[in-house]
Amino acid sequence: MSMIITSDSEPLAEVKKVQFGILSPDEVRRMSVTEGGIKYPEIYEGGRPKLGGLMDPRQGVIDKTSRCQTCAGNMATCPGHFGHVELAKPVFHVGFLKKSIKVLRCVCFYCSKLLVSPNNPKIKEIIAKSKGQPRKRLAHVYDLCKGKNICEGGDEIDAKLGQESTMHDDGTKKSGHGGCGRYQPSIRQSGLDLTAEWKHINEDSQERKIALSAERVFEVFRHITDEECIVLGMDPKYSRPDWMLVTVLPVPPLPVRPAVVMFGSARNQDDLTHKLSDIVKANNELIQNEKCGAAAHIISENIRLLQFHVATIVDNELPGLPRSMQKVAGH
Repeated sequence: MSMIITSDSEPLAEVKKVQFGILSPDEVRRMSVTEGGIKYPEIYEGGRPKLGGLMDPRQGVIDKTSRCQTCAGNMATCPGHFGHVELAKPVFHVGFLKKSIKVLRCVCFYCSKLLVSPNNPKIKEIIAKSKGQPRKRLAHVYDLCKGKNICEGGDEIDAKLGQESTMHDDGTKKSGHGGCGRYQPSIRQSGLDLTAEWKHINEDSQERKIALSAERVFEVFRHITDEECIVLGMDPKYSRPDWMLVTVLPVPPLPVRPAVVMFGSARNQDDLTHKLSDIVKANNELIQNEKCGAAAHIISENIRLLQFHVATIVDNELPGLPRSMQKVAGH
């Protein structure tokens, strides 16, 4: 079988290394050719691919007579280009959910500081022993933090709380790292839902148990410092905890999800395109209801639907969730 090789103006270079990471929202936007994002679930307008729709002509070509509006290539030369959808609210990425819960149990629910000071000798020992093994580092830090039910505060807070021990196990004096000294909740997962429950409340008006939204988790993660990201086994240049949640969804290029031509000129859209349409519809409904000032339970239901569609485009066989009607992502 002969291979089709197209010309490319980019010079050849030897691969020196492969760096893995998590795409940041800004990186997804930079990769995207659909400025402002995909906003319409419709595919065609007046018989032509709709700008800002799911067959946006900037993302590639759909037939032999078309030209790409980004690279001016045809079906043989255009590789396709990514688009994006700006989500109205953050949602959990199912591939990172367990990791997100681990990180959440390592940091303060209120001030985002590590529950154990980075100056703690045990933390320093973990960092020294896990050089080049970031996954092991997170596991060890998690083991150290998971039993903590209070955020280690500064020296003044510790004095006010009357904490008995101001010394580490090795005899060195504990130094505060600017924590808030507040009681921490237990985090529990059920399917795609998280709950936070407090054994000891911080204020009389505080509820003991709340549903934990992806938006609240995103706010906690967003305030984790780069220095503490490193302690958690992440390189902030390539991966941060807040990037584990989806705020900007990449939309695959058209060649990844080609339409199948049926009898005559009828086209049957790819399952991925159908699923992306569900996401855009749910996202638009959420935006509209927020603008109209809809009731909290309606907004909550909109977010749940958006979360379901984003989760099932990644994995359509999640335990405890109904399967999406469209067969997606190889399932």
